[in-house]
Amino acid sequence: MTDPATEIEIDEQADAAYVRVAARSVERTEEIADGILLDFDADGELVGVEVLGLQGRVRGGDRNSYLNGLVAGLKLLPARSAAE
Repeated sequence: MTDPATEIEIDEQADAAYVRVAARSVERTEEIADGILLDFDADGELVGVEVLGLQGRVRGGDRNSYLNGLVAGLKLLPARSAAE
């Protein structure tokens, strides 16, 4: 199930997805793994997640379930300061 504040955008041509989890401005972006980029606000709170190479990650599975699971796990992490 998708959080009502979560928006998922899938770009088939780019083989990428963006999951917006908060309606806040992006202050910085951090690549935490190859093709997984996190956007944070000024307070270090998660704003969104960009996933590149989506098809290779889900391998025929359900994209929305993969993305929702990824975001759910990331939301459990503490806020990150700009120094991290």
